[in-house]
Amino acid sequence: MLASLKGKSVIVTGGSKGIGLGISLAFARAGAFVTIAARGEEAGANAVKELALIGGAGQFLQCDVTDWDAVKSTVDETTKQAG
Repeated sequence: MLASLKGKSVIVTGGSKGIGLGISLAFARAGAFVTIAARGEEAGANAVKELALIGGAGQFLQCDVTDWDAVKSTVDETTKQAG
């Protein structure tokens, strides 16, 4: 179990499916604002719904981690939304 992450924000790359989704949910359960950064919009939207079902807060941002500009944009948007 993770320590309390209330007031913290995290970015989980590949966080919309599989192990990444499990990590996203664990961070949400610990109280973090979770940005799910992945390529697939539908899977990302579904993952955010799963966060909400457990009382977590977060967002999906489409991001290809091989594209530096996309990564920078994801970090900037997460900082803007959650600090």
